[in-house]
Amino acid sequence: MPGTFKAYMENITAKTGMSRDDFWRQAKEKGFVKGGKIVAKHSELLAWLKSDVGLGHVHASFIIMYLRLRADDPNVSAGMKKWAISTGY
Repeated sequence: MPGTFKAYMENITAKTGMSRDDFWRQAKEKGFVKGGKIVAKHSELLAWLKSDVGLGHVHASFIIMYLRLRADDPNVSAGMKKWAISTGY
């Protein structure tokens, strides 16, 4: 993934007015996160972020990756974790 985690998040926050904590809170409120774990399918998360929030596919996928990182989801690769941590997570 080109760029930095920090830059992606700053761009998304500027576009939506939502912080990463806002995305986490809304995901919990919508029932996509329960007990600190992602319980929704990738397609459900994409639909929410693209339709309700208005993100494009790349930014929506980035937010899903952020949610998975925050939930310590095993579906996040070691390489993606390393990139996120080294570039501003």
